[in-house]
Amino acid sequence: MLLNGLMTGLIMGGILSLPVLGVAVIYGITGIPNFAIGVIGVFGGFVTWYFLSYNMGLAIAIGVVVCFIIGWIVQRVLLTPISEMGGDATLFFIITIAVGFVFEGLLRAIFPRPNISLELPRIGTISFAGFSVEGFKIIALLFAIGTLIIIRLMEEHTEMGKSWQATSQNLKLAKLIGIKTTQVFSIASGLGCALACIGAIFWGSLYNLQLSSGWDLGFLGFIVAVVGGIGNIWGGLISALIMGMVMSFSGYLLGGEWQSVILYCIVILVLIIAPKGILGSERSL
Repeated sequence: MLLNGLMTGLIMGGILSLPVLGVAVIYGITGIPNFAIGVIGVFGGFVTWYFLSYNMGLAIAIGVVVCFIIGWIVQRVLLTPISEMGGDATLFFIITIAVGFVFEGLLRAIFPRPNISLELPRIGTISFAGFSVEGFKIIALLFAIGTLIIIRLMEEHTEMGKSWQATSQNLKLAKLIGIKTTQVFSIASGLGCALACIGAIFWGSLYNLQLSSGWDLGFLGFIVAVVGGIGNIWGGLISALIMGMVMSFSGYLLGGEWQSVILYCIVILVLIIAPKGILGSERSL
């Protein structure tokens, strides 16, 4: 049971780390908390499901691209202009929640089914130490870790990544040296929503996606990101893996009804001890 709980927790944490990574990218670069990210990601999951009967790769690509475009438009048309007019965190909270409800309404209007399962191909099981796990779940975990590494490499070795860092560290100076900060913000928002979509696709393949799943994934993603250190990518991954194991073991030992109780008690305890999260954050909500 110990090994089973450990693997289940790591896999849950790995999948959860994708929307957490999306939160970290958006907030770390733009400084704006987009609470609609989970709903937008699930919207992309439903789009993927709709096209899945045609071609799996094409369906996933369409879902991810749709979410990138939505994130880009929301940032460019709505959030950046409001930020430039002096909008505060409370205003962004209200606006992004409203955006989330818009996309949840679109989900209900466009897609007739209240819940879906994305039936992606399985690749058998991997066995070790008397324990078996689906190969697809291992791929989901490795994909999450690989995505984080790729983003870190992009930050350090590409012009776009250096623009991200410069913009997040000093917006005024970034503008003075010619960085197109509006474009940087839009790309970061699009990337964050695309990551949330990939997380929703994995979640919908292993479990189910419901019309309301976006709020669950989005708010849990924000909470886990805050515990890791809001805007801190490595902190988000570590926090997601820890929280995934907490959810797994509390479910095994105490039952599913206790998962949320144990999880949020630990969240409160961690934030009392380390208000800026496990690895700290340069920003605050």
